[in-house]
Amino acid sequence: MSKSNQTFLIARTLSDVFYHLKNVNGLQIRGGGTGKFPFAEKVLAISSIPELSTIEKKERFIEFGSAVTLSRILDVGRTNMSPVLYDAIKTIASESVRNIATIGGNICSGCEENGTQKSTLWGPLLALGAVLEFRKKPNDSKMIPFSQFKKVPEGYLLTKVRVPQNESEVAIFKRVGPSRRITEDSASFVFLADMENDSIASIKIILAGPIVFHPVEIENQILYTKLPLTRDFIEKKVAEAESAYDMKFSGQKSKRLLKAQFLNMLRYSFEQLM
Repeated sequence: MSKSNQTFLIARTLSDVFYHLKNVNGLQIRGGGTGKFPFAEKVLAISSIPELSTIEKKERFIEFGSAVTLSRILDVGRTNMSPVLYDAIKTIASESVRNIATIGGNICSGCEENGTQKSTLWGPLLALGAVLEFRKKPNDSKMIPFSQFKKVPEGYLLTKVRVPQNESEVAIFKRVGPSRRITEDSASFVFLADMENDSIASIKIILAGPIVFHPVEIENQILYTKLPLTRDFIEKKVAEAESAYDMKFSGQKSKRLLKAQFLNMLRYSFEQLM
């Protein structure tokens, strides 16, 4: 029977993590360990670090330690966070998996180095304007807007996820693809809209899965549109979204079904403003 060459380390404090990041080459950080990616030869478990397991609710945002489990986030309650974040987490795996899986692990599984498929929380965190905190040592940290996040900076650890408290009047999360698991057909759709003086004051449209589609130009065109929306206006904007999608992902035949699903979800979301 061959011996395993893998080394598993357990960090009890952030100082432990910083030490290992500095001195151990090829180190893989793991939270709950529920991801589909294979374990490296050298693995550091961080789920036992108290500083990474905190939840702080502020007036304008809620901050989760990167090792907070998805079940603990659900325990905060749907009324105490953005509904699209709560609804997205409810669709992830089973309750037993959510008891172990962490928010940090879900985010990092969608990094560029792990492929193009984005995790379930990618869409909601992008739409909500989340900010990620990374630390290399006690006095060396980076705050990276989620919209700019591609991968974990070399030598750093994801420590906190700051999510703005969003109370959009229309907040819709939809997931496509197989239930409870991520495949190349999985994607998350998020639509947020706020109204003021009978017009649209803010709007976000996000699709995240094997591709990320955020039609900013269409969002800007819709701002200040008078309500209620008309059927003609809705169909015009859906057609424009289809053209923008085709232009960005031309030649990707595998995305045709996803496009049809996206357009149906977008049309449904606009109809909530009629």
